Amino acid sequence: MESMKFGKKRLFDVLGFGVVLVWLVMMGVLVKRSYFEPAPVTLSAYQESSSVEESETWMAIYHNDNKIGFTRSRITKESDGYMVLESAVMNLRAIGDVHRVSTEIIGHLNQDASLRSFVFRLGSGMVSFEARGRVEGQYLILNTGLGGETRESKIVLQEKPFLSIGLWPHLLEKGLIVGARYRFSLFDPSIMAQRPVEVRVVGQETVVLDGRKWEAFKVKTTFAGLEILTWIGPNGERLKEEGLMGLRLVKTTEDKARMGIRSDPEIDIVEASSIPSNKVLAEPSNLVYLKIRLDGIDPGGLDMNTGRQRLDDFILQIALESSEPKHVYKKVQLEPYLKAGLLIQSDHPRIKALAHKIVGGVEEDEPRARRILNWVYESLDKRATVSVPNALDTLKARAGDCNEHAVLFAALVRAAGIPAKLCIGLVYTRGRFYYHAWNEVFLGKWTTADALMGQMPADVTHIKFVEGGLDRQAEMVRVIGRIKLTVLEAR
Repeated sequence: MESMKFGKKRLFDVLGFGVVLVWLVMMGVLVKRSYFEPAPVTLSAYQESSSVEESETWMAIYHNDNKIGFTRSRITKESDGYMVLESAVMNLRAIGDVHRVSTEIIGHLNQDASLRSFVFRLGSGMVSFEARGRVEGQYLILNTGLGGETRESKIVLQEKPFLSIGLWPHLLEKGLIVGARYRFSLFDPSIMAQRPVEVRVVGQETVVLDGRKWEAFKVKTTFAGLEILTWIGPNGERLKEEGLMGLRLVKTTEDKARMGIRSDPEIDIVEASSIPSNKVLAEPSNLVYLKIRLDGIDPGGLDMNTGRQRLDDFILQIALESSEPKHVYKKVQLEPYLKAGLLIQSDHPRIKALAHKIVGGVEEDEPRARRILNWVYESLDKRATVSVPNALDTLKARAGDCNEHAVLFAALVRAAGIPAKLCIGLVYTRGRFYYHAWNEVFLGKWTTADALMGQMPADVTHIKFVEGGLDRQAEMVRVIGRIKLTVLEAR
């Protein structure tokens, strides 16, 4: 295994940034909610559009008692339907630095409030991401602005998409019932996928905001194991929402929403989401075996029992990859890990040309993958970034955190004909486990590779929870703020 070539402080400055993208997904569920579709049994409640009226709502965003931003939601009528806007601005402290992050969704809806088209934007300083989509039959045609270029893809919609901003007025007109459950299908442009959502009406409560009393329905929304409580007012407006890790939104006026936002939030989201270790691991890169106990989460549905990891009754064992006989896989099993994607543009001429240049005349996969790993490790500046990571933008910027290193490495090795995965999980440093992103490459068997740390195989403190694209990475909302680790053995 190759050891780190840069100081521990430099590593620490960007290592925990693997959590930021997932944290923004959590905020996305809480703030923008995206696109919903009711189960067939309740679909009839959405066919009459007269209940959707023009409105505008402002909400303040709090992280515990720190005001970190605000949201704005607006719906206006158009000749052929509705235009909705949901935007958010927030200050996030991560690894000591404060990042001003903005998100915006502009949606155009049909007369029945179903989605016709949308634009999604995410910005943070000089980094920006944009996605545009339009519904054509059972497909969502998605265009993303990546690497200074536009890339189009087609996503099969499992169900007809709706915007949540028109959801509550319709449900209220038909009559919410305490104890009732509703199932929805969410399409979130920040992860570019649909996910199942369940909504349950918990009860009715009185909510006091700015000295005014509101009679509200208390509703629980469950998304990938993440539970959000929402208080819905008499006109369908969101009065208050509470999420994971002390996140909450409170309805207020525009002036009050914009005022009092901390420019230096006290809480560092990377530190707050990290997990303390019960044992100090002095030299993680020298370890060949790690045994830990998991508490606080249900690992079902996660990718924890794969490759070098073995999970049995909440006890996880990780062994450093060895030179044991290599497995034989059919080509069809590896084909998905060679394909280009929206964020891993391995078929782009610049990516392909660079991969060819790096590997030169080397024919064996292992030294080819190692050459690419070393190039990414040595060529990219280790810099914290808040964005949707993609290979082309990373290649252009020659900078990024673990997310950018992972997508560029995956694109280059796939361009070189080597299957690669994205992995999300935890890694140990300075007495704590931090959220992190790395890769696995297929070299006769799956082998871990960390381009940020310059390791192949990666040390055994890399604990994988999920593998795959943004849609799979969203599963990490089940883990953040809940998991506890106990190191049982490390050698």
